[in-house]
Amino acid sequence: MATPKNYLPLYRPGQVVTFGVTTAVTAGQPVEVGTTDFSVAPAAAASAKYVGIAGHDAAPGDKLAVEVNKVIHELKAVGAVTRGQQLEAAGAGGVRTLAAGKALFLALASAADGAPVPVIQL
Repeated sequence: MATPKNYLPLYRPGQVVTFGVTTAVTAGQPVEVGTTDFSVAPAAAASAKYVGIAGHDAAPGDKLAVEVNKVIHELKAVGAVTRGQQLEAAGAGGVRTLAAGKALFLALASAADGAPVPVIQL
């Protein structure tokens, strides 16, 4: 009999997650996926890349504590994935760039086909 595997998300709702900062943010400001992997910047109006709320002021290059209310997973990329893209479930048990399904996740980093990619659940 095969040994069962377990899975745990990277972060659970309500946890504070540390991100890099690509554009200055102020405490309490909504933030979205930034221009580098696992980074954030101030959220644009009607942002589709929202991540959470900035826990303190931070300048570009700083680390920022972000209050996140969604689960962050590390899943397998099926096809190349670019940070900030909305993702859907892929038939191979991973996630892929949104094509015809429902947007389930937002990529927090870029990843090559078959590589792990951190994603935030929508």
